[in-house]
Amino acid sequence: MSMKVAGFLLIFLLMVASAGCVGQNSSTAQTGSQGPPTSSAEKGAGSDITQGDQTSQTSSTQSQTTSSSSSETSTTPRGTSTKTESREITVTFIVSVPGYTPEDDAVYIAGDFNGWNPGDENYRLTKLPDGRWAINLTFPYGKVIEFKFTRGSWETVEKGPNGEEIPNRQFVFKDSGTYEFTVYHWRDYVEEVGVGEHTITGNVTTFKMVIPQLNRTRRIWIYLPPDYGTTNRSYPVLYMFDGQNLFDSATSFAGEWGVDEALEKLYTERGFSIIVVGIDNGGDKRIDEYAPWVNEEYGRGGEGDAMVRFIVETLKPYIDSHYRTVPNETGIMGSSLGGLMAVYAGFAYPEVFRYVGAMSSAFWFNPEIYDFVRNAEKGPEKIYIDWGTMEGSDPGAFSRSNEEMVSILKEKGYVEGVNLKVVIDEGAQHNEYYWGKRFPDAVLWLFEG
Repeated sequence: MSMKVAGFLLIFLLMVASAGCVGQNSSTAQTGSQGPPTSSAEKGAGSDITQGDQTSQTSSTQSQTTSSSSSETSTTPRGTSTKTESREITVTFIVSVPGYTPEDDAVYIAGDFNGWNPGDENYRLTKLPDGRWAINLTFPYGKVIEFKFTRGSWETVEKGPNGEEIPNRQFVFKDSGTYEFTVYHWRDYVEEVGVGEHTITGNVTTFKMVIPQLNRTRRIWIYLPPDYGTTNRSYPVLYMFDGQNLFDSATSFAGEWGVDEALEKLYTERGFSIIVVGIDNGGDKRIDEYAPWVNEEYGRGGEGDAMVRFIVETLKPYIDSHYRTVPNETGIMGSSLGGLMAVYAGFAYPEVFRYVGAMSSAFWFNPEIYDFVRNAEKGPEKIYIDWGTMEGSDPGAFSRSNEEMVSILKEKGYVEGVNLKVVIDEGAQHNEYYWGKRFPDAVLWLFEG
């Protein structure tokens, strides 16, 4: 360690003794039960949310749920003090970050002590001369915190060595001293550039498009069937949410669906061909964008209609004018909050979306969807709906929320086996593996019948 860095650290440690917790005293720290986005949809994607979870953002995610039993915990301090009679313990966290971290960005710590606020200025770290970051924290002896490092939002939360979602970190306030942590990757880098092996199969391309309805920009994925370049055929189109999780493990939240591999196989075996358009979720905006109504308990949602209007008013016209499509042969599909959105889109714009695929749908997050469907004058031509028996922390409640939607659809005249297909996947959980596993049968039933 250079003398300059060592001197800075010495000054920083002296600040610990005189100033205590930098930015916020432990007496005002929050200890609520909310957590970060820890779903495979959220994954994490983005992130998502399953019924029974107490998270500030859903995953999404997925769902892959953060598990404290496997959390990363720093346990070996340097220069520790073992005096336990003190009511408060002050520590210094030193954090190493990836070399590609933008020079002008800041690093924050978010946890159960500050309501999982990813950009809390009270918990902004100080940059050291060697490029690492530091913060002093003071909490009562024995206090256990859960946390993650971010660059100010859940879209820029830390990821693991292979770009994977990681459990919440844990720390127990027992010994004062300096503790070192390593951030391997940031979420935005992983989803934009990818980490690890790319798994795209077939003709998959991406481009960026402005969402004028929300004043944001989003990456769009296009899958073209194997015969697209050798024929003059026009193709049905399936729009899908959580685009970063559909085709490429390197950009996915917790594993990809394998939509490209599935469609390549269906083409080889059955000559089945469609175009798939994937729309990336908005990271920390995912819950807002994937819920048509605001969930008052979570204080999130309400932008879902604008997202659907983006597909109807902006994206679909572009796709229909730039690719050989059959404009009136259009479907929409998603999982978790994406499933909620697919059903909403199908009943809000039945003249646009003839086919709806709703997997493991988080109807409970916006129960308004039940009356919306019940009162809709028209609906999509065909609806596929499924769920697993082991989803969320309360699988029974999750199943019942989907069963209620099935009952409403049947009341409206949908007939199972004719224009309604219901699949209950025994033992299936809330994640991409199971959604990808059910995708081939779902897409065949919707578009082939």
